[in-house]
Amino acid sequence: SSSTNNNSSNNSNNNIKSTTSARSTTQSLQRPFLTTPLFSSSIRSNSNDASVPSSSSSSMPLKSNTSDGDDTNQPHEWSNYERLVRKLYMTNLFNPVKLGLENMDRLHKLLGSPMDQPNVSVVHIAGSNGKGSVALKTANTLQRSNYKVGLFVSPHISSFRERIQIDGTPISESQVERYLQEIFDICEREGIPATFFEVTTALAFHVFAEEGVEVVVLETGLGGRLDATNVVTRPALSVITSIGLEHTRILGDTIEKIALEKGGIIKEGCNVLVGKNVPLEVLQQCAKEKKALELYQCDDVMGPEGAPRLVRGMKETFEDYDAENSRTTSAALVLLQFHLTQQKIENGGEGITLITPDEIEKGVKIRPPCRFEEMDIPTTIKNDDGTTTEKIVRVVLDVAHNPQAMDYLIVKLRASYPNNSPDNHRIVVGMSADKDLTYCTEILLDHVSHNSEKLHLVEASHPRAASISSILEANSKLLDSHYDTPQNDDEILLNENGRDASSVSKQVRRGLELAARNNELLVVCGSVFIMADAREELGIVEPRDSAVIAEVAGAGFKSSQENFGDEKKKET
Repeated sequence: SSSTNNNSSNNSNNNIKSTTSARSTTQSLQRPFLTTPLFSSSIRSNSNDASVPSSSSSSMPLKSNTSDGDDTNQPHEWSNYERLVRKLYMTNLFNPVKLGLENMDRLHKLLGSPMDQPNVSVVHIAGSNGKGSVALKTANTLQRSNYKVGLFVSPHISSFRERIQIDGTPISESQVERYLQEIFDICEREGIPATFFEVTTALAFHVFAEEGVEVVVLETGLGGRLDATNVVTRPALSVITSIGLEHTRILGDTIEKIALEKGGIIKEGCNVLVGKNVPLEVLQQCAKEKKALELYQCDDVMGPEGAPRLVRGMKETFEDYDAENSRTTSAALVLLQFHLTQQKIENGGEGITLITPDEIEKGVKIRPPCRFEEMDIPTTIKNDDGTTTEKIVRVVLDVAHNPQAMDYLIVKLRASYPNNSPDNHRIVVGMSADKDLTYCTEILLDHVSHNSEKLHLVEASHPRAASISSILEANSKLLDSHYDTPQNDDEILLNENGRDASSVSKQVRRGLELAARNNELLVVCGSVFIMADAREELGIVEPRDSAVIAEVAGAGFKSSQENFGDEKKKET
């Protein structure tokens, strides 16, 4: 194995054998863990469920690191799916990203305005926090209630196809090949300089229409008023989950200004639901001016809320975000039921499907991947006498990526595992380059009593990911933590972004091994960019795009909808 900066653990590691190596086909077959549906929060073993979509491109060989935007004449080993998705990722290199709906208006109309058809009900969701979770919970409950549901969310974890799902399953590569080519053809024929997010949004609309989806759940990418999803004119329900200070250079420098941007999804004659952490008077005035049908708060629908569910830490107390998101979703589904029933009556009254309280209770329990996602990973360690012992390591995956999210993660860990001392926590962390690396790593160091040996530093291969050297420069207290650099490991091969593409898998494996030996909780946190590698190393079987797609995944995304909490969409 490659050397690590932390020499204190090397000797003990020599006697450890983990069953999680993603590089061993035999080991992978012995541990066929499966996540079904894709956004499940559990891992199962001994399953060969064929329902998991395969990625035909996952084994395609790399031939070049081209970046000219046209892969038509590239090596024949690339699949059509890879060629098209590469082209999509590189779109922003050639089409400037700017605020406005002109491109999307044209695309939507050329597709036949599929999201404005009377046989489709659209739930449009915006918000500073919680919108992705509410979207997933809403779609999941509707699916359980026998509706055919389309879900559009971003960003993705392992495969581009996660962004567009039908009944909880990502669309297939063949569907991407067919429908994405049609979107490209329209853009080229009509001279529409659509950006990555605009093309992706149009793709979702086109797929949902062609596949006969009944209800579409749309998560905005950024803001609301000028977001690509906001070409929808007749949503069944508009939901604004919360308002916070974010992207102030784009959305405004006050809560009130940001609320008006989010309130852009409110439409004439449509119902609106708002969460409790919003400037209510601003949104009420917005709804009035836009002639919305009615604006509801969750209490209006669900009755007065009891004492909020709190997550108590040693120094701070947070409201349980998941409980809040579940309550918002429950209220949205009650309101949506009235619309869906009325729609069925207008269409002849056949096939009315009730969304029962029991289905709502079960449906809202789902959580997005890598949002305090908990799982148990069997890991085998080799004892000094040559025998082996299998241990179960509890692993928590969380995309806490900024100081506030890190604080909440720590509080959530302490509340969820009150009998597990932070001294028994081991943390693998990788960050985006534009985050406050010093503050975030200080939070983690404080949690493990400044024992840097408990931390494993990783760098994702994404061009926007923070390098190991930048993390160490930001916080010299991490010099004794676990990490790999070209200076201490001459076997490291850097990719075209100058990053160690194996960094995440190596440190997750090393962290898992040490956690198994020391009976520790393993936490993998930070940027969304590290999660695909981490999940693969943990043995999670799910669709994943190939390296030839990953190498251009960050092209043109210095500022975009593709990242949690980052500055996005700058005017040009």
